[in-house]
Amino acid sequence: MNAFVKKLYVNIIWHMHQPYYFSEEEEAFVLPWVRTHATKDYLFMGKLLERFPKVRVTFNFVPSLLRQIQLYLEGKEDRVMILAKKNASLLTEKEKQDILEQFFWVASPRTYAAFPRYGELKEKASLGVQGFETQDFLDLQILYQLIWFDPLTLQEADLRALKEKGRNYREEDKEIIWKETQKTFREIFTQYRKLLESGQIEISFSPFYHPILPLLIDTEIARVAHPGVALPETRFAFPQDARVQVRRGKEFAESTWGVVMRGMWPSEGSVSEATLRLLAEEEVSWVATDEDILRKSLGKELEDELYLPHRYGKVTIFFRDRAISDAIGFEYHLRSTEDAIGDFVQKIEGLKRKLLGRKEEKPYVLSIVLDGENAWEYYVDNGLPFLSELYRVLSQDPELETVTPSGYLSKYVLSSELKSVLPGSWIFGNFDTWIGHWEKNRAWEELGRMRVRFEALKMHLPLAVRERVEELFYQVEGSDWFWWLGEDHPSPQKNIFWGHFCSLIARIGKLLQNGFSFKEEKM
Repeated sequence: MNAFVKKLYVNIIWHMHQPYYFSEEEEAFVLPWVRTHATKDYLFMGKLLERFPKVRVTFNFVPSLLRQIQLYLEGKEDRVMILAKKNASLLTEKEKQDILEQFFWVASPRTYAAFPRYGELKEKASLGVQGFETQDFLDLQILYQLIWFDPLTLQEADLRALKEKGRNYREEDKEIIWKETQKTFREIFTQYRKLLESGQIEISFSPFYHPILPLLIDTEIARVAHPGVALPETRFAFPQDARVQVRRGKEFAESTWGVVMRGMWPSEGSVSEATLRLLAEEEVSWVATDEDILRKSLGKELEDELYLPHRYGKVTIFFRDRAISDAIGFEYHLRSTEDAIGDFVQKIEGLKRKLLGRKEEKPYVLSIVLDGENAWEYYVDNGLPFLSELYRVLSQDPELETVTPSGYLSKYVLSSELKSVLPGSWIFGNFDTWIGHWEKNRAWEELGRMRVRFEALKMHLPLAVRERVEELFYQVEGSDWFWWLGEDHPSPQKNIFWGHFCSLIARIGKLLQNGFSFKEEKM
């Protein structure tokens, strides 16, 4: 019996992504989430993995996220950062109000569980600006940045002292925050390059600004995924934009990491046959998506097919186990670490009995794919206890072997081929999260009308104007602007997202109207 029959391969892909928040008009980021996840998650995930050298995983970095990290290293700031840096005794009434509105944006109380003074200020904020003294604002300015550092980084001497101080901060204490923030940004690239060189990780990429590729190619594909869905009046069908998003994403990732990008996480796991053909032409070897795509494509309930990659043309597709992936992403934070890991082990043992006990010998692989950043703020200690135990289990079980997609494909030649692939995403197997609701459709119509107008005018525009407009279109095609519209993902920041989308459309319109005065447009 071949050795691989005694092992279940485990393919973990952590997806790292934030929308492109940088506003060139403001020369600042409209929201702080790239920075907060950099200090809380990106470096943390790389450092923690290094403690478990037997574990192999894949990190998917969206290229526009990497570009934003570079912008921070170049000295750009976000609105929250600007407010936090200002001397608390010099804050205007408007700035004080902005701080009270923006410095309590936290998804989970566990984010600040170790910072009692922050919880105290959060309760006090109900009294409004008049209830806050200068020291309160100063403490909040520091604490709202401090709570976003991961537990490993908080062990650094200066940050540990700042955390232990807890309250009554001084203006000079802010320098520690910004010094450690810049240090973290620098170390992100160093840490992942080190892991790449050691062979412990693979890095994959996504289309540059994280668009839904099947919808860029043709929004009519949404009807195939969801018959009867209401679509925008203006049909959007610009496959050339999808190609540029893929090509630029691949080139940027390769220049950043210094390795050939073989794999891609298509934004939100969104695939279609046209998308996969495009990816093959752009020399993408593998992608990952949700199990529902395989179920619909095969037209039957899945058995062991889920645990074998399939080919469509030249592209290999790994299908994630939704139950296990979503348990980590959405359920295990509700349990103790012991109970959560116990449930994970139970699921793995069930899979081993089911798959490794079969007479037919096949190299089964369990794909676990999920967001690698947002889940941890719901966990105790940013997920440090849970992730440590997860990696320990994967390291010590002799019947498990963690593997990257390219590592797996270097060992095994696939025999499973899909004759057709039904379109969809990893959310309900369709594209309803980004199109179909009247608010989402309104955004597509704004984008579509402007894109058609540009197509008619572009050859009459100066090259510099044409290239600038194209860049703005790629930004506005990002999936996140559509995600937050409608009622499926309520957010206090919805108006900020919609406002940023509209500002990009307005800038495009201005450029098209005044194409020969491009010197007036900020570069």
